[in-house]
Amino acid sequence: MRNAAPPTLEHLVHHLVAWPQLAPFVDRGLNLHAYQIDSVLTVVNQLGGRAILADEVGLGKTIETGLIISELRARHAIDQVLVLVPAGLITQWIQELKDKFGWTALHDAHDDGWLWVLSIDSAKRPPLYQQLQYVPWDLVIVDEAHHLKNTRTLNYQLVEGLTSKFMVLLTATPMQNELTELYNLVNLVKPGQFGSYLRFYRQFILDKRTPKNARALRQLLAQVMVRNQRQQVGLDLPPREVTLWPIELTTEERHLYDTITTALKREYRQRLQGSQTVLPLITLQRELCSSPQALIPTLESAEWLGELQHDLVTLAQSITMTAKMRAVVDLIQALGGQVLVFTEYRASQMALVRALQDAGVAAEPFHGGLRRRERDRLIEWFASPDHVLVSTEAGGQGLNLQFCHQLINFDLPWNPMRIEQRIGRIHRIGQSHPVEIYNLFTVETIEEHILHLLHEKIDLFRHVVGELDVILRHMERRGSLEKRLLDIFFWEDDRQQIESRLDALGQEFIAVRRRLSWPEPVQPGALSALPSHSSQTTRESVH
Repeated sequence: MRNAAPPTLEHLVHHLVAWPQLAPFVDRGLNLHAYQIDSVLTVVNQLGGRAILADEVGLGKTIETGLIISELRARHAIDQVLVLVPAGLITQWIQELKDKFGWTALHDAHDDGWLWVLSIDSAKRPPLYQQLQYVPWDLVIVDEAHHLKNTRTLNYQLVEGLTSKFMVLLTATPMQNELTELYNLVNLVKPGQFGSYLRFYRQFILDKRTPKNARALRQLLAQVMVRNQRQQVGLDLPPREVTLWPIELTTEERHLYDTITTALKREYRQRLQGSQTVLPLITLQRELCSSPQALIPTLESAEWLGELQHDLVTLAQSITMTAKMRAVVDLIQALGGQVLVFTEYRASQMALVRALQDAGVAAEPFHGGLRRRERDRLIEWFASPDHVLVSTEAGGQGLNLQFCHQLINFDLPWNPMRIEQRIGRIHRIGQSHPVEIYNLFTVETIEEHILHLLHEKIDLFRHVVGELDVILRHMERRGSLEKRLLDIFFWEDDRQQIESRLDALGQEFIAVRRRLSWPEPVQPGALSALPSHSSQTTRESVH
């Protein structure tokens, strides 16, 4: 069997009871892949319709969900279906289910029908909370299910209290920080799967981020979790084309950067000696790399700066247009077409939108604070030619923007997983163009060092790194990546020494990736028992 060819899509679809109903939609644009059918058959046949679907970003979990619904309906196993999603994704879900499967999903709990797509934020509030608890649901779907990781939250208690025959949780990051979160998610889908928490802790937890008996844990997870990775499924996505865009700070910006960085290094060393928290220093340094506008509120409360504080606030307020903002305006005017820009901070976002609009560019901000109607309007607006969407991290979660193929990272998160999630908004199923990624960085700053680590050592932007979240968790046994980076930047004064320690960190990443490369996937299914077809990767692109 190990040398047999993987089952083809044409072979697998005929194992679906729902195939006669699905076939006409394939002719109308429902694009299916073999691994998706394999996942559906695994969830329905092997896992009893209660599972965590943990595919990597961009592999089409919404389509897989629709296929699961179709299959269970064709088997006359379900009538009432509830889909709980973040508020900003309601319209996207309703549209996908309509376009791909021909269903009219309801988003008002008072409407009559069989399929509801509701906001989890509204569902956890009375009286809707109580109403949903009394319905005998046949199937409950929860998107972005990593938000259920804490048992004390209303989100968790809502889902835990629902009565349902089948349940599927969707998340690209089933465990973001601790093994306890994984236990909590599994306990929602299959209560008792891991036994009591005390038993789980004794059997599988070495420390909160590190498992013991890893092989036994994977075997247990195979009874509840399906996870597809792009490298394993042989998905032929267009290549990524990466451009690094170095930017020289202006005289005023350089003075602001150097003065604050010197003060931060001094304060960092003092806090370490006094066993004080250094988290506020991380925030200040990251804002400094983004924009003066993002920096000002934190500067105004940084009393530890002493007599420097007032002068630094005044200087930051005087810089309204940065070199990086000018570079973004020039780049977008040269590119044309739709461009998605990401920044971590709302203040940077608004300053950049103003700069673009002043230059005659059609640009709008997109963030987590928008109401659903406004989010829907902006997504529709962005789909038009030559429009620019400047988004924060919160605004971009879960969005399908594959009609756009140009992305600018205005600033870079220090966590590689968040960068991969950004790229996954456009580098996903349905993307027909090479994805162009422009990484802006200011020379002779921490940004340049971060890019050196992410690009040259981890090779993040050119390789689709499987199990990136797992690799990071193993690395963080020695402390969070942000704290380790801060220690390098604030403890070393010599550039060569900084680069040497960053090189060592990159080598550690590679070593962990090799150590975690086990032959069997998390979830053996119809395809995964056979040889996987890894994606062909070159220095310049990922296919």
